[in-house]
Amino acid sequence: MCGRISQYRLPMHYAQRLHLKNPFVLVDAADRRPGYNLSPGTHPLAVYPDETIRAVHWGYCPPWAIQKKLPQTINARVETAATSAYFKHLWKKARILVPADGWFEWRTEPQPGDAPSKPFKQPYFIQRADGEPMYLAALTSIMRDEDAAAAGAGFVIVTAAADEGLIDVHDRRPLVFSPAVARRWLDPGASLDDLAGLVKSDGVPASHFVWHRVSSDVNRATNDEPRLIEPLETLL
Repeated sequence: MCGRISQYRLPMHYAQRLHLKNPFVLVDAADRRPGYNLSPGTHPLAVYPDETIRAVHWGYCPPWAIQKKLPQTINARVETAATSAYFKHLWKKARILVPADGWFEWRTEPQPGDAPSKPFKQPYFIQRADGEPMYLAALTSIMRDEDAAAAGAGFVIVTAAADEGLIDVHDRRPLVFSPAVARRWLDPGASLDDLAGLVKSDGVPASHFVWHRVSSDVNRATNDEPRLIEPLETLL
């Protein structure tokens, strides 16, 4: 899954790496600070097909699901999103990108030390090996300003099965695109067949990522500072 991300660079940095022609940041820089530990319920930056960059609520629940008192969701599985009741209408016309500098996963491991103890969930920070930002496939119900006021409005990050070495950390991972492929994801004219081929074979592979253990302080969503993404060994 993907339940925490880092997004600490300036909006225009993500726009430039994505090679947008006319990016327009609809975020007040004075109100924005780097996010090292962004969780569902916060408002990460998102890139829209019209090249605007907005702050959008992470989490979504369609109106019919609210009536049934179903829970809000934060992820959409790539294998079923195009046909599921929750996401199929968003898949067709409401695709966005969430730029990120990395994401967090947790793996059950033995407690450090010589004495036997109960296993615990060790957090890991995963990032591109080349240090470049990544672009996470996402779906949103907020395409116009007025949409944000609707109950349950927001976005979800699309996830795929983890491949190769990433399976050692978690069995799911965000669907990450390179800049060139990410722009194809944003294309409102892309057909369902185009999208099916794109998500099947054009995601960034596991070999392009590195990861390391980080402090369990990241477990508390209110903690948000640079040391949370530093290797645990350097903090001891």
